[in-house]
Formats: sequence, structure tokens, C-alpha cells
Amino acid sequence: MDALEPGHYWKTPFLWEPGCQEPAAAPGLRFDTADDGWLAGAIGEVMAHSLDESDRFAVAQLGRAGAVADLMAALPQHFDRPAGWWRAALDAQGRPVGFVLPVLFKGAGRWKDGRPQGTIFYMGVLPGFRGHGYARALVDEATRVFRQADCWRIFCDTGTDNAPMVRAFRRAGYVERAPWQRPVG
Repeated sequence: MDALEPGHYWKTPFLWEPGCQEPAAAPGLRFDTADDGWLAGAIGEVMAHSLDESDRFAVAQLGRAGAVADLMAALPQHFDRPAGWWRAALDAQGRPVGFVLPVLFKGAGRWKDGRPQGTIFYMGVLPGFRGHGYARALVDEATRVFRQADCWRIFCDTGTDNAPMVRAFRRAGYVERAPWQRPVG
């Protein structure tokens, strides 16, 4: 990798296309449509304890609520959010353990043969539930959503230093691409 530019961090992109590994079942978890009110707090909690440098920077600069608002402000400009796609993961006791926010890229340039391209807008395992393989289950759930929508490709990325997330994409069968630099703020 090249030398890291000041004010930047490394992101690792991942792709899923037909022919990649199919998503696994999520033993011990069930998925429900996520409530927007609950999501705001959950996203703030995940951002405040994130391994992604950009999340930590946003929370330090804007506070939790401001970081969440800033993240959500990017949504309508670049992505479509189909109804019912955003999911909360619940464990066997009914406790929310995380969430995944699948979206579609806007713009015909991202479509191929009339089929959309998807991405995970944001996802996270709540801090008290980390270390149980739930990140992989969240990636698999998003992949199922995208497969049902007949997406031709799923493009995602994560901070290169976020080892649990990198592992989750690898284990879910996503193809890893060369890391690139992104501005922190």
C-alpha cells in the first residue's frame, strides 16, 4: 500500500456477485424490520464504539446525535431505501443485538441489464453483543435482501483496521479488493 496521506484512513472494498457463496442461515437470530426511532440510538451507540476511524472522528466532532444525523443526511442524495429493508437482529431472548441497513445505489450508471446494485449503508453489532459472530449474520441477512431484489452486484467497504468486519465479509464469501484511502472527515 502507498503511504497514508494526512487526514485519511484505509478502506477495504468487498464485492458479492452471482457465483459467490450464498448467505448462511443465522442460527439463534431472527430479523425484524428496524424501527427508525430505535435505530438512531443504536447507530449512535455503534458509532461511539466503532473500530472505523471515520465513525470515531464523526462522534468526536459532532457528538453521537450529530454523527448519526450527518450519516443519514447522505442517504437521500446517493441511495434508495426500499421499505422494510432495514433490519434489526434479535437474539433468542428477543434482545436487539445489531442492525443492517441495505440500500440501492441511485443512478442508472450503477445498474446493469435492468438490475440494481446494492450496498450496506451502515451496519453494526451493539457493543454488549460483540464477539459472537453476529457481524457475519448481518452481512448474510443483507445479502439475502439483495438477492431477493435481484441485484447484479453488492458493493461494500469497511475500515481496513476493523478486523471483525473484514473477517465477516471474507467469511460471507465477498471478494476483497485492494484497499484505498478515504478522508477521515
